[in-house]
Amino acid sequence: MHSMHPYLHFAFALLSLHAIAVDVRHDEHDEVLHQRFAKYMQKYNKDYMKGTAEYGHRLARYSKAVAEAARWNQRPGRLWTAGAGPLADRSEEELQSMRGYFGSASMRGSRPVGFLRASLAQLSSTETPEQFLNWTSLKALDNVRDQGGCGSCWAVTASTVLDTHAEIYKSQQRSFSAQELVSCVPNVRKCGGTGKCGGATVELAFQYVMEHPLQTDADVPYDGSDGSCKEPSSLVQQSHGSTDLDVAAVGFHSAASDSPGMQFMSGWERLPENEYSPLLRAIYERGPVAVSVDASKWSSYESGIFDSCDQDAVINHAVTLIGYGRDKSLNAGYYMIQNSWGPSWGEDGKIRLLRKEDDDHFCGTDHQPQEGTGCEGGPKEVRVCGMCGILYDNAVPHFRHPP
Repeated sequence: MHSMHPYLHFAFALLSLHAIAVDVRHDEHDEVLHQRFAKYMQKYNKDYMKGTAEYGHRLARYSKAVAEAARWNQRPGRLWTAGAGPLADRSEEELQSMRGYFGSASMRGSRPVGFLRASLAQLSSTETPEQFLNWTSLKALDNVRDQGGCGSCWAVTASTVLDTHAEIYKSQQRSFSAQELVSCVPNVRKCGGTGKCGGATVELAFQYVMEHPLQTDADVPYDGSDGSCKEPSSLVQQSHGSTDLDVAAVGFHSAASDSPGMQFMSGWERLPENEYSPLLRAIYERGPVAVSVDASKWSSYESGIFDSCDQDAVINHAVTLIGYGRDKSLNAGYYMIQNSWGPSWGEDGKIRLLRKEDDDHFCGTDHQPQEGTGCEGGPKEVRVCGMCGILYDNAVPHFRHPP
């Protein structure tokens, strides 16, 4: 048997050293990753036991989120910064469940329950200021809500908007239970989802508040579950004639004069679809507005003005528009939005979304309306405008001033 050539010995030795170096670098990378993940868990009060399948799953999601954030932050001329925030360890299925809202109850050809001349679509073209952030200091917005794993953004947003308007108008300064909305709002035609934590719409929530004596957060605190409706089913069923098809319609919606909601509000309005000026007038003249957006890419958001939605957007999340402004350092306008993913996400629970005066020309198509917008039997696609489709489906209550 011939002995191995000395050069081959040398080559094998080099390969062995390279393999060892690779293993060392891999081990060092793993150790750094584990250390970073430990700090992440401590920061966001997560508790996964190292060595378990759950820990491995969350670590993998976190590692992927870190890499994704790095890619976002390499974009030239970027307006926003990505990071591995509180949602970095969530799976796509969990994130989808958190969005848990599948758009408006849009049914073409439907008619509003009531239509009054007071609608914002018919107001004179009042000049709105370049920046309006007055509502951001409302006490009702101090507590940034966390919807948890329940797809209740539609209910949390509706109650947040109602809370702010109650504070602004002082007609009945109180809170409105998001949990009761989750548990009780009927959704016969599966508008925006299957109901409860499976999704519904702000429009359905507003109509329910008009027709039922909604309790406060103190009476029915939020627990992020389907829950059970304590109100007699006969009372809940009374609103079925107006809560699916008619509630979807653009325009002003009112209830009967003896409806519980009429104690503090004259009605609520679904704003014109994909129009820029009525949305700005609503926030300026009325108060915070419930808006619908495509939040599919929001989980990585940390700060800045988010501008990364495509024109073709799938509306899948409800949030509260609390103002609008302009960032001089970034030379860009923005919508100020309060989310429902807790105060540790984004800019203290908020996100600034790119705003342009020609937003009603930045349009695309929602090609998944059965999953992302509308009721059963609705249109197969809808036109959506503005960054993340923000102009498509918006609603605002009309509160009364106290006598």
